[in-house]
Amino acid sequence: MDFLQDFGGYPYVYRFRSGSERTISELEEGYVYFANRNELNDPFDSNPNMVSVTEDENELKQFYDFMASSFPNEVTKLDFLNNYTPNTLRDFMIEKLEFYILHYGVVCFSMYLKNYPLWANYADNHSGLCLQFNIEKDWRLFSDLRPIQYIPEPSKVTFHPHPDWDTLTKLFFQKTLDWGYEKEMRLLKVHTGRHYFHKQALEKVILGYKCKPEFIKRIKDIVKTNYPLTHVFKMMEPKEFNKLSLIPI
Repeated sequence: MDFLQDFGGYPYVYRFRSGSERTISELEEGYVYFANRNELNDPFDSNPNMVSVTEDENELKQFYDFMASSFPNEVTKLDFLNNYTPNTLRDFMIEKLEFYILHYGVVCFSMYLKNYPLWANYADNHSGLCLQFNIEKDWRLFSDLRPIQYIPEPSKVTFHPHPDWDTLTKLFFQKTLDWGYEKEMRLLKVHTGRHYFHKQALEKVILGYKCKPEFIKRIKDIVKTNYPLTHVFKMMEPKEFNKLSLIPI
């Protein structure tokens, strides 16, 4: 078995999952769940308090004019002009930032299968599983997959409300160096919930070495029924440092 070819590096990403019923549901129905930032385990991850709105008067005026020109009729446009100025529109954006950020959905992957902290933290201490996806087989889902930037400490993001500038999403792709061991790749969607993947993109399911026989059987049955081209492996209990052994089952 060629480990680098089969279990590491581009075009593969890995999603570590527990042995829960949600994991069973995800596998049976063929989706990944995009959570809002309140469901993430890092309190500084995508935190609305780390966002400030630009104070540049020219930018605010340009956005104000853009909004005014976007209304479908003169009545709604006039109502907007009577109730907002560029500065009060900025106040409104500040008020709604958290609401807006919570509408984004986030799903996390890792670059490497041989990541024992992730097996421990996200796969029930090796009692869960890991899903290997080939991103080239589902560009619809994975087209905007991006790596996390690990920084020394949380840094503020300035939101520039320009229709052609994507400045807010930067917030979702930075974490502190404390989390660098995760080697995380992340997808961001404009809403939370289920996003379905192409079945051929799921190439391998790797079970932890502590998986119970009944869980193994359930996973094998699901894969056999729903993913005819997907292979199931089980990790062997590690005996040597920095070595990972898998057997097909």
